[in-house]
Amino acid sequence: MDKKFSILRRRIQKSQKFVMDKIISDHKADICVLCGSEKEITREHVIPQWAFEGDPKKYLVNTKNNQPTNYIKSTIPACRECNSDLLGSFEDYLKRLFQEKDGAEFNCYEVDSIIWWLQYIGFKLQVMDLRSRFLRYKGSDYIPYISDIPVAMFWGPMDTTPHMVFNTIRRTRRSLFKKNKGSKRNSLLVFNTSNPDYHFFHKVDEFIFIEVPQVNKAFFLFYNKEFDLHDNAFDECMEIIKRNYGA
Repeated sequence: MDKKFSILRRRIQKSQKFVMDKIISDHKADICVLCGSEKEITREHVIPQWAFEGDPKKYLVNTKNNQPTNYIKSTIPACRECNSDLLGSFEDYLKRLFQEKDGAEFNCYEVDSIIWWLQYIGFKLQVMDLRSRFLRYKGSDYIPYISDIPVAMFWGPMDTTPHMVFNTIRRTRRSLFKKNKGSKRNSLLVFNTSNPDYHFFHKVDEFIFIEVPQVNKAFFLFYNKEFDLHDNAFDECMEIIKRNYGA
């Protein structure tokens, strides 16, 4: 697995300029967002199918336009080799890890792998927002001149000029180059859970929470905040979960 994971990260790094230039000039470019290939393009689920059990009835609601999207239909383009072979090997490793170990037992390598996985999901969410049209805010009137604008341009309250949106996506993709996440290890919280229901929420470039009942674990990551003490991250994390869980 580690060899394939290394190949995947090198592909992402080598194709950084090409992929970013391509998706900036054509938001819906049908290229692999990992390596830039235009061959054998498949659909990579933004949230892994195994996490939401491939249930077509489960969906996320984009808070920017209040529009629901089935998880099963929330995809971005990736070539077959990156998606099925390289990512497939990495996610198989994660599933085994989550099933075999308690959250407190993860070593540094394993923690780094989980952080990378959550950063990758964050990147996919950003790319999906760039590829998705705003359409209209559900429950409000249709406004033609904003309907075709990408959802990403409504991220707010952060600066959502096109320049800042592209820089955010570029920086997030760059975080996938490296495996070692030493400075961010205190930013990851792992919870053991017996909750039978899947839960997910995130805030662009700030945090992500995903609860995966089939492995009895939930994960929370601060994307850009770093903490000297894990306890400080835990306290802030719990405040965010209280505000967002089940909302």
